[in-house]
Amino acid sequence: MSGLSSPPLGALMPASPHATVVSLPTLADVESYERKELRVWQHIVGGYPRFVRHPWVAEAAKKAAESFHRTGELFPLVSLSAAQKIIAWSDAKEATIDQVGDWVLVSTEKGDVAERFSKWVQHTGVSISSRQAEAYLQKKKSNPTEGEQAREKIRQACAPYFAGVPAADLVLTLSGMNAVAAAMAAVNTIQQPRGKKVWIQLGWLYVDSIRLLEKAKTTRHEFVADITNLAEVERLLARGDVAGVLTEVPNNPQLEMADIPALRKLCDRYGAKLILDPSSVGLAILNPLPYADLVCCSLTKYAASEGDVMAGLCVVNPQRENATEMLAVVKKESEPLHALDAMVLVKQISQLEDVSLRLSQQAKELAQRLAQHPAVAQVRTADTVRTAKNFRALQRLSAGAGCLITIELTKDMRDVYDRLAVVKGPSFGLVFTIVAPFLWLAHFTEVTSPEGRASIRAAGLDPDLLRISVGLEPIEEIWEAFTQALK
Repeated sequence: MSGLSSPPLGALMPASPHATVVSLPTLADVESYERKELRVWQHIVGGYPRFVRHPWVAEAAKKAAESFHRTGELFPLVSLSAAQKIIAWSDAKEATIDQVGDWVLVSTEKGDVAERFSKWVQHTGVSISSRQAEAYLQKKKSNPTEGEQAREKIRQACAPYFAGVPAADLVLTLSGMNAVAAAMAAVNTIQQPRGKKVWIQLGWLYVDSIRLLEKAKTTRHEFVADITNLAEVERLLARGDVAGVLTEVPNNPQLEMADIPALRKLCDRYGAKLILDPSSVGLAILNPLPYADLVCCSLTKYAASEGDVMAGLCVVNPQRENATEMLAVVKKESEPLHALDAMVLVKQISQLEDVSLRLSQQAKELAQRLAQHPAVAQVRTADTVRTAKNFRALQRLSAGAGCLITIELTKDMRDVYDRLAVVKGPSFGLVFTIVAPFLWLAHFTEVTSPEGRASIRAAGLDPDLLRISVGLEPIEEIWEAFTQALK
């Protein structure tokens, strides 16, 4: 029998109060989690921080609200500027802002306004971290010098992946989504005065990236579902009003990738900026910088491979037009990684390359075995899908294809998912194996309606796919867990 097991509902992985993965062992648990049902939520004491408010973050907000005599919905955010932006975006006219040490408390009325506000906090990743909340509750001050030293070491660790960019210009952010939001702001600052106010979403993107494009008030959003359809991209670009193109390299969960050199030429021809996001495989696997105006990446995956800290990175290519102006905007619009989180990440990021390559090797082996299994209809990895040559064009020498595998099944997904004896829940790129019914977590509304399932299929995805983030457990134990579940 496999030595692996599926932790109980609500268990945190790793066994840390700052863990970013929460166990959702059955599909019924996923459904209740998405519907905010008490049956599941009474067991949830943590999880992916942009989606689950940590108890210490909630406690810090409550304590601050009491001191300021505030009521309503409470949002502990990292800065005044973040608060002001989200108040404007969500039209929270009655909101109040109070400075609380190194963060701010926003209080809004309950109802629709609070719901809109909460979503923007999620999309831009600007809530205080559990470590920041813990320090406030314990009346501990973080050491700014130690924090800056840690951030500098993180930048130095990332610098080899960005040849030609000074380490000081690698912008560390408190989440990957915060990096994406800052990059889009930089592009808009340059392009809107030129009358360019359209964004092209190329291929399926991570849910919050899609929402940033959909909800923007000053720009319009065009979706090109087929990541290989550069003819459609050119048709849109030729209208002359496109500010930028956002695509993932490769995208998640399809693990497909556009012909990036060809896309770069199109963007240059029509004056559009190109943002590339390699989060699904990480910095050690792929080299997107030469073709990008800006690169955004989550460091929560691969870099923070233990699974107990959130972070992101935004890098402006200094060789591209408007680089100096865009870098200034990114630095102004992004929120820096908090000192306490930086001091944790710095201990893990030195392992980035080693962990990435080992995870890739494990994933390659598991993918080959799954491809032979009669219960598996399709296996996707970045270097075996139809766009594999596009992936290899940017792949670093001797690098793998990351930890992610997507599988489609010939049998009932619910049964397989429920039986799998591994960690099940959101996130990836960590040292332990995690399986997610990805679209049930990221696009629940669509997955649970006939129209939504049809639109997912039209985008080339199976609504019931399973996304596997392969970990570093012994491969025979991982394989045993899958063979038992697929019986």
